[in-house]
Amino acid sequence: MLGVVLAGGEGRRMGRDKAEVRVDGEALWRRQVRMLRQAGAGRVVLVRRRDQAPVAYDDVRFDVFSRSGPLAGLHCALGIGRDPWVAVVAVDMPGIDPAWFLWLRGFCRAGSGAVARHALSLEPLAAIYPAGARAAAASRLMRHDFSVRSFALELAAAGRMTVVTLPAAARGRAASLNAPPA
Repeated sequence: MLGVVLAGGEGRRMGRDKAEVRVDGEALWRRQVRMLRQAGAGRVVLVRRRDQAPVAYDDVRFDVFSRSGPLAGLHCALGIGRDPWVAVVAVDMPGIDPAWFLWLRGFCRAGSGAVARHALSLEPLAAIYPAGARAAAASRLMRHDFSVRSFALELAAAGRMTVVTLPAAARGRAASLNAPPA
């Protein structure tokens, strides 16, 4: 399994690049890289926009599609390496831990990833995608259809993503950090 940290957001609500925000003394991007390694990712890549400031990490890739949101980062991620699955996590989701991906991994099968669903929606930015879904992501990007949730649902409808019900008690783990931590 390849691990990918999506760290290309503009950080408008945060007022700065979220990747460098510190939680418990650690930059969010470093926290997510460590977490994916602990979840079993053999390689962890950071995906950013080309116009972002560099970070001190050796394995960084850049979006091909600009101004296309997280789907552009996911498209980039799906083209890296030869792993059958790509575990993707947004940089601003510090509540996601290795157990999240170990749990989702149990629902993956050949050619099919897994995404959690809760009462309000899906969590497509903390999911495991089948590596073969890159062409479907590119097709959506070319149509300017940037919804990652719709992309995950499209894959599920095609039998390429298993949608797993997230226990209500675990829903808060997927919250995004949109303001500096106290």
